[in-house]
Order: sequence, then structure tokens, then C-alpha cells
Amino acid sequence: MVRYPHRAVVVAATTTVTDGEYSSESAENTTIKGRLEPSSGFTRAKNPDGQQTEVKAKFFTKSVVIAGAKTVTVNGETYRVIKWWPFQSHTEIWLED
Repeated sequence: MVRYPHRAVVVAATTTVTDGEYSSESAENTTIKGRLEPSSGFTRAKNPDGQQTEVKAKFFTKSVVIAGAKTVTVNGETYRVIKWWPFQSHTEIWLED
């Protein structure tokens, strides 16, 4: 059994501020290895907008937390990042549609 059989593309937004003024925003793509597990549908969490949402899937990986991560694409399906939890041995990304 392969512990981390999936590859995911994480899109993170980077905002540049010059002299206290917003100057530009760019997206950075990073490929990580991990395991996607669908959620049972009973877990609810607050998304970045502060609204309650169902956790559709969880992605387990050894990668460190990527600041500004917005979306994760696995097997052609794109999910929005709710929260990226760091643990001692791995990290866990909670995802919504």
C-alpha cells in the first residue's frame, strides 16, 4: 500500500505591498504528494469567509503549510482550502467544493 498515492497542485496567492500600498497579486503553483480521503459529511468548519461549511475531503501530506493556499486540485477536481492543520509528523488540509 502506498501511503501518499496522490499528487495535488496547490495554488497560493501572494500579495505585494510597496510603501504601504497594494501593488500586485500573483498566484504560485506548488505540486505536493499526499492522500485524498473523502469526508463522511458530518464535519463542519468555518471557511476563510467565516461561514459554516461541510468538509468535503481531507488531504494528508508531509508537506509544510503553504502560506496563502487558496485551492487544491487533485485528480482534475478543484477544492477550496478551509484550513491547513500542521501536526508533528504530517499536515492535514480540510477542503470544500
